[in-house]
Amino acid sequence: MTAGAARVVADGWGWRYAGRRLPAVSDVTFTIEPGERVLLLGASGAGKSTLLTGMAGLLGDADEGESRGSLQVDGSDPEDRRGRIGLVLQDPDAGVVLSKVGDDVAFGCENLGVPAEEIPARVAEALDAVGLDVPLDRPTAALSGGQKQRLALAGALAMRPGLLLLDEPTANLDPEGVREIRASVERVVAATGATLVVIEHRTAVWADLMTRVIVVGADGGLLADGTPDEVFRVHGDALAEAGVWVPGHPVGLPVLPVRRAADPADAILTTRDLAVTR
Repeated sequence: MTAGAARVVADGWGWRYAGRRLPAVSDVTFTIEPGERVLLLGASGAGKSTLLTGMAGLLGDADEGESRGSLQVDGSDPEDRRGRIGLVLQDPDAGVVLSKVGDDVAFGCENLGVPAEEIPARVAEALDAVGLDVPLDRPTAALSGGQKQRLALAGALAMRPGLLLLDEPTANLDPEGVREIRASVERVVAATGATLVVIEHRTAVWADLMTRVIVVGADGGLLADGTPDEVFRVHGDALAEAGVWVPGHPVGLPVLPVRRAADPADAILTTRDLAVTR
């Protein structure tokens, strides 16, 4: 399903957004070999999403910010390899482009200039890979959150990327949606052999699928880099202390005191039987 897994090399790479004094990420060095499956971790604000966006070639030009060092995919700048890179974001709705399932999966292929006669087979192959068994004319608005994420994943797969990037793909999903996406990604990497990089706070969900864990430091560089067992066993306590979500290490979150209005008439907002949907 792919044209070969991609290789990613960062050498002292960093990025500072325009108008910001400090870099979002700095002094990052690593090599991800073709076919590796990497869990990319770091405390909130460490620059994980910026790094992933850089790998996708979507950070923009000098008007958007300033880069240092080098970041390459298959020996070229990521901007020149976009046809080799698939990106799935955390918001299920962010990955939906068109109103019908089949059209949405085909969208990326059409943009890449894939011959029209090849696209239907690619769409069917990608939907099968993620286990999304719905009619091609099913409205995308009728899909659940987990189905929309699988749709976004199928759209990326139809382009046959050598590098698949997932930015917190289960963050906005219920437990059933999490299981759907985890199973879909496992099937995909088994079938394609694509290089995989995943950012996730739910580390326990993904750890057994990964061959490597890279932890980005909030002050630059890497805090850890190795197999999941090595990183979590040797560095687990220190990473949890730094605010990184580590399996078996609860992260201490501040608990705000509950303030109750002395008189209901003094309350700013009250609710009863509230339900929220999208």
